Amino acid sequence: MDNKSLIYWFSGTGNSLYAAKKLSEALGNITLVQITNEPPVEPVGGDRAKIGFVFPSYYGNLPRAVRAFIEKLEFNSGTYIFSVVTMGAPFGQGSIAALEKVLAEKGMKLNYGRGMLMPANYIIKYNPMFIGRAAKADKHINRIADEIKAQKPVIKKNSMVSDSLYKDIKSLDKDFTVSGKCTGCGLCENICPVQNIKLENDKPVWQRRCEHCVACISWCPARAIEYGGKTASRNRYCNPHIKADELVRKNDGYNNAKQAL
Repeated sequence: MDNKSLIYWFSGTGNSLYAAKKLSEALGNITLVQITNEPPVEPVGGDRAKIGFVFPSYYGNLPRAVRAFIEKLEFNSGTYIFSVVTMGAPFGQGSIAALEKVLAEKGMKLNYGRGMLMPANYIIKYNPMFIGRAAKADKHINRIADEIKAQKPVIKKNSMVSDSLYKDIKSLDKDFTVSGKCTGCGLCENICPVQNIKLENDKPVWQRRCEHCVACISWCPARAIEYGGKTASRNRYCNPHIKADELVRKNDGYNNAKQAL
């Protein structure tokens, strides 16, 4: 039985990765694992083991990649499961209710769930807001870590869960455009957490399975990627404590992408 404690994380612009890193340190260096397409074959957790999920709230719901990962993940009995959801507004705690439901369908219980306010950075809808929140994150993480250590039964959730983001998944990336400023560095292809971007003739092409995490727009070093006409005048935001190479998927293009950082 593998009773190793883990934190699975999903992040586009770095807020959730920063929260996961600080939480790992505060809890005693729990191993961090990036959520990828396929979960481990063997069950995780077990007696005295903690399994955590740290991810952003998308319209008060789960990112599809997070939901798909957890639906396939198997847990050993006795696992303590916790979650921290980074969010731009309090209604994001609907993601906790959504996670609770997914786990219940697998016969598992969410023991701890809390949202954490971070800069709101969905650039497709608005200019990034509340940037000063990033500087206050450590205080919130320490409080959350203390509650998890004490195994307090905290579930902060609400019922504001929406599926509106994913109603027509194949249309989500149709409005992305690339300007002549693109250098073909490949960072967008490698930083996309769901492998939705492929370089063709040194230009990114989206593959119709977008999560709208806005990593490609936010991290582009040439500011060459836009979403329709909505983002050209808006600021870019990436968590100031996270480097792009921490988010890049470790695939064959990793070393090429690092050259652009």
